[in-house]
Amino acid sequence: MLSWLHRINSKILSKIAVLAIIEIILIVGSFGMLAYFQSQQSSLGNSINIAGKNRYLTANLLLQIEKYLYGFSSDDSQLKNAMSILESNILTLKQGGNISGMDIKPLPSNLLSLWNSVDGRWNIYKTYMTNKILALPREARATTAKAMDQSQLRNVTESMASTLIESSDKLATSLGQQTDNNIRNLMLLQILFGILIIGILVLILYLVKRMLNPIFALTEATSKVKNGDLDALVKRKGNDELSILTERFNSMMVSMKDHIKRQNQLTKQLEAANEELKQKDRLKDEFINIAAHELRTPIQPILGLSEVIRSRRPGLSNFNMDREGGGEEFIDIIIRNAKRLQSLSENILDITKIESGILKLNKEKFNINEKTRNVINDIKLKENVIRISFDDPKIDPILVEADSLRIYQVMSNLLINAVNSTKKRIIGGSDSYSNHGIQDDCCSSTITVSTTIKKSIDNYEKNNNNSSSISSQDEVIISIIDRGTGIDSDIQDKLFSKFVTKSDAGSGLGLYISKRIVEAHGGRICAKNNSDGNGATFTFSLPVSGVR
Repeated sequence: MLSWLHRINSKILSKIAVLAIIEIILIVGSFGMLAYFQSQQSSLGNSINIAGKNRYLTANLLLQIEKYLYGFSSDDSQLKNAMSILESNILTLKQGGNISGMDIKPLPSNLLSLWNSVDGRWNIYKTYMTNKILALPREARATTAKAMDQSQLRNVTESMASTLIESSDKLATSLGQQTDNNIRNLMLLQILFGILIIGILVLILYLVKRMLNPIFALTEATSKVKNGDLDALVKRKGNDELSILTERFNSMMVSMKDHIKRQNQLTKQLEAANEELKQKDRLKDEFINIAAHELRTPIQPILGLSEVIRSRRPGLSNFNMDREGGGEEFIDIIIRNAKRLQSLSENILDITKIESGILKLNKEKFNINEKTRNVINDIKLKENVIRISFDDPKIDPILVEADSLRIYQVMSNLLINAVNSTKKRIIGGSDSYSNHGIQDDCCSSTITVSTTIKKSIDNYEKNNNNSSSISSQDEVIISIIDRGTGIDSDIQDKLFSKFVTKSDAGSGLGLYISKRIVEAHGGRICAKNNSDGNGATFTFSLPVSGVR
């Protein structure tokens, strides 16, 4: 109900409804007028028939007079009946009614003068017959008829009948003319109604066009807005719903322009703030770079002199610390922390280069198997308490084109982590660990390193599973399997992010740097815990350059 009332209150709908009602009234009125004029035409046609019937009835009356006068009819009833019929026909022509099975309407007022003429002549005719013919006794009719000249009698009665017929014919002719006029008027009226209906249709089309104009304007404006023209406004006319919609569209565009203007201002402020942050970030990187270099400056003499002191220890027996037996341990602590400080400063420098995009790779071709053996041997010299084995590769040599120092850094970092994890597990599970070694059953093949070739699908299908065929689309997979504590579940998903570590001694930068170095070479790196629950496996891949 509310929606229906809302529709009624719509100004556009009310205009169309008014025009539609007018259209319906015109159509119904045209049909009504047509039906009315058709009925009038039918009535006038019946009146013409009745007026024309006067001729026949008058002739019949003449015949009855002659029969009556010349004795052919002994009774005057037939004459009176003919007179009554003629008189009734004349009266019905004026007053209307049902006669001879026809429905006659009263004669139009403009034709009453002609009817009066017919009625007057009929009255004269009727009076003459009543006084001169019907008043004669029966025995005097033939005598009177004989006394009067036959031709004279006929002339009198025929003259009166003729004048009556003439008046009736005039009335019939006028009725026919009025019928013709009515037909013309009906045609004019139909034309008028047609013109009015067409005019209303044109007016409806005009209103529809006026309603569509704002819609077309809004469509064009939205197209301009879509193309980036925010100055597209629509002129408002009237106070109907479309005008309200146009006003709201213009208001929306103004609000949008203001919003975009404020957004642009905020964007400029944000850009300025971002530029300021970039400047501060550059200053931070410069500071870190300078700090790292400054850290490296005292590290070298500390390490160098500590090594010298350690090598000359027998000649420094007068030192109290030597006499107390703690000198060597103190020097080892100095050297270990200096190396840790050195590693931290180098990691900071590497991260600075990586994040600033200035990390350079000095690529060269080398045998990855040989590089792996060198790394293992170097680690063994430093960490002789953990056994590290290198599985004999099925393909040797395997050439890669990479930065040998950076790949050495990745391998060394992964192996050192494996050694530390293994040490931690052995210390936690056995009391036999010492600085000089551990029991053989705890360290047998503790860390295993292997290299394998992963063939691309194209190369695999092309060479029919020939394992010795290597292409530049293949990859070499370097795997390091340890039997240590494994990867903590808390950090497994973010293991290769910055500053992620569970070790008190680690900075959490080594794996992040290793990942970025491997990815810079077009490879991948990943890690997972071993399926038996002992230790973890780290793998990384490098594109193969070929074999010698």
